[in-house]
Amino acid sequence: MTRLDITMTKPALISRMAAQYLVEQLAVWGVERIYGVIGDATLPLMDAIDRQGEIRYVGCRLEMTAALMASAEAKLTGRMAVCTATSGPGITSLLNGLGDAHMDRVPVLALTGQVERKEIGTGTKQEVDQQRLIQPLAVFSSLVADPQALPVLLNKAMRQATASGGVAHLSVPKELWMQTVDHSLFPPFPSQPAPLPRQEDVSQAAALLNGSSRPVILAGRGVKGAEEALLQLAERMGAPIVTTMPSRSAVPNDHPLFIGGLGQAGSDIASDLLKESDCCLILGSTWWPEDYVPSTVPIVQVDAVAEHIGERVPVTVPVTGEMRAVLSQLTPMVQARAETDWNRRVNQMRQGWKEQIETEATAEERPIPPQRVIAALNRCVADDAVIALDVGDHVLWFNRIFQAVRQDILLSGRWRTLGFGLPAAMAAKLAYPDRQVIALVGDGGFGTTLSDLLTAVSCGLPLTILCMNNGTYAMEQNRMITAGLSSLGSDLHNPDFVRMAESFGAEGLRVKDPAQLEPVLQSALASDRVTLVDVLCDDTVVPHTQL
Repeated sequence: MTRLDITMTKPALISRMAAQYLVEQLAVWGVERIYGVIGDATLPLMDAIDRQGEIRYVGCRLEMTAALMASAEAKLTGRMAVCTATSGPGITSLLNGLGDAHMDRVPVLALTGQVERKEIGTGTKQEVDQQRLIQPLAVFSSLVADPQALPVLLNKAMRQATASGGVAHLSVPKELWMQTVDHSLFPPFPSQPAPLPRQEDVSQAAALLNGSSRPVILAGRGVKGAEEALLQLAERMGAPIVTTMPSRSAVPNDHPLFIGGLGQAGSDIASDLLKESDCCLILGSTWWPEDYVPSTVPIVQVDAVAEHIGERVPVTVPVTGEMRAVLSQLTPMVQARAETDWNRRVNQMRQGWKEQIETEATAEERPIPPQRVIAALNRCVADDAVIALDVGDHVLWFNRIFQAVRQDILLSGRWRTLGFGLPAAMAAKLAYPDRQVIALVGDGGFGTTLSDLLTAVSCGLPLTILCMNNGTYAMEQNRMITAGLSSLGSDLHNPDFVRMAESFGAEGLRVKDPAQLEPVLQSALASDRVTLVDVLCDDTVVPHTQL
């Protein structure tokens, strides 16, 4: 190749305003939406978004909602999502949603306006040290001090968020948006394949599993894409499978080896069988709730990310590698087993558990028991729906009762913030408009981001909000009562959610009678509007509740 040819292949430098450059760069990386709240320090960015047609701006009422929507989109799609806010109170309000992305390790880019450079550090209105403010939650954060630095910093931020699975942040002084940038656009970050496992690690894992007589598998969200291989291994070993909540649908819940979730929100038999086991194979999970697991058990842990292994519990055999590659090597090395006493024990306990939750789900009491609400949802929801869970007592009942097929389940896993359900459902419907989307919320969590019901209506999102309304922060109340404490602060004085939904332009339906549950839910799920179903239900104490 000649010098002339090399010169001609270089990307052309085009002068653009910084805001325009940023939007074009995001589009090159495949960003489809920016969630945000308008503010004084981001007005030119709004103008730049409006002047193009590839990226949609989703205006929210709360910056927290914008960040939670970005986090939920990243969890659901696996791709980097973007949110924006102005300086001062804008970025401060983003932090709760960014905490969710940080704790669940998903790629989110936060773009915040900043006061003019000459006023940084002076204490002028809405000025704060944004890098200090966001530092605990971000894998990368930088102030863009010059327009010519924007391309490199933006590229670095996007690469860090994508590679690390975390929050990256840029603060942009308000006058810089309209200054000129002379730089070409960076291509998308190349996909980074997970490492192949070391053969000696896989051999050690097989030896430990072959030496066990009562193995259990704990599967987390890292098994996504390897579900078939997981089942093949489990069936060969005769090992029951426990799942974390985000991976609940990794295994058909009617499979004879599925024994439910782990922890208070899981099944009783999952904890009991795990404590009886003599080996646990952890696949793509870091969840290990101390009160519900054995104090000592030999563990084989498989994960694509080396630092996840041994994060929560000492591991006997660590295996780092892409999940399907590990399982394809491990399965033929594991001895196939005929029916054993362990299998018979698992089947017996599984049948007893099935009968127990079926009895719970048919109770006729009023107010409606929460188990009955979850069972009705189970019968009505589509097999490929997206279910966005808020935080609260209803999540425990969901994981206890719901029998997943192929549904995607979105939740605030480690951050556990109230208000996640509605923003997550909106993001899911925007990302997958042809799929059924349900937000399962409690009255406490729903009240946190209730104002963004207006966002769902204005975006024309036909989604269903199933609100389990028991008039209290039931999880906290029941823990306080169980511990002999005052329940101060747990009571809720709710508005009329149905009338409020109607005033927002949504459809509102109320259920008081258990017999109404399924007909009303079916009607809501078939609606082409935002529909709120307000179910007046009991605040039943979840088993094993403790402070």
